[in-house]
Amino acid sequence: SRLVWNPERKAKATTRLAMSQKVFTLAEVKKHNKEDDCWIIVNGGVYDVTKFAKFHPGGKKILLKEGGKDSSKKFKMFHGPHVLKKYDKKLKIGTIGQAKL
Repeated sequence: SRLVWNPERKAKATTRLAMSQKVFTLAEVKKHNKEDDCWIIVNGGVYDVTKFAKFHPGGKKILLKEGGKDSSKKFKMFHGPHVLKKYDKKLKIGTIGQAKL
């Protein structure tokens, strides 16, 4: 198979990289708690699990219940650290930061 440069692929990768460096507040993440827009926080990372939810081995209801929340404790109960590494590039959209007072 021949490797072909695809500018769209590079643009998508650049956009994903920029998003993964974005810092969100807890208030921003809390807004994303619906089936068609679901984010969770795990170990300080913000993950968009909207499209992944239907493929989640434990079922989408579990992810939807955690939408908009810090799910670090529950995540650690059921997953090893290798799971975050596996999905980090696909699902991580940023990190959680502190709200400015």
